[in-house]
Amino acid sequence: MNAHPGAAEAESPAVILFDLGNVLCSDPWESLLLTPGTGLGDRLGLDRSAVLEAGRRCWRTFSVREAEEPEYWHELSRQLSCDIPAQLVKELEEELLVANPAAGALLAAASADGDRPVGIASNNTSFWYAKQAERLGLDRWIDPGLVFLSCGLGISKSTPGRGLLEIAAEHVRPSSTLFVEDREANLARARALRFRTVKYAFKYAFEDQSGDASGHASGHESRGVFGVSAVELLDTLTG
Repeated sequence: MNAHPGAAEAESPAVILFDLGNVLCSDPWESLLLTPGTGLGDRLGLDRSAVLEAGRRCWRTFSVREAEEPEYWHELSRQLSCDIPAQLVKELEEELLVANPAAGALLAAASADGDRPVGIASNNTSFWYAKQAERLGLDRWIDPGLVFLSCGLGISKSTPGRGLLEIAAEHVRPSSTLFVEDREANLARARALRFRTVKYAFKYAFEDQSGDASGHASGHESRGVFGVSAVELLDTLTG
């Protein structure tokens, strides 16, 4: 249950922590803005690199503080120098902000019929987390004391020093906690804290120019599974 599929652990983890974007639900800003053909950038005929950079700047700002969603779209509109119609935003969310079809089975397996605590460790905005949580029915599965969100804590997984994962490590025993995440940089940081990790992505990843799925999106979409499959992850959670 570490970064290399097939590695064995002596005992089942006592706690499961899930990342949210691209693990249990589609990644919000990347999927809404950058999905080829149907994302906001292509729908409005905008330069892809400009959308990418504006999306990154807005994510860095809005994912580490409480905010209302209209504020986000207003700021993105300002940075892109174009109007973003509310109806388009609604259409994008209905089509692209989707739950992983395997999420229910993964959460059920993680909770072990309610006998094992399940939590979330996510870089996320307050408004998108609420929507993702509703789509996933997270209230049924998640221990509210194990929800670690960048928007509530004011820090992210990449914050130097004491970041989101360091805070999570203060509330669980990392060596008996399994962290399910799609970004390699976050997995490396978790492993440095002695978390057990699994790399899993349900839909797609945005790669850097070298073709390495890194979490630093270039806007190039790479389809396929990174890390274990849903079936392999289920086996890990129930094993």
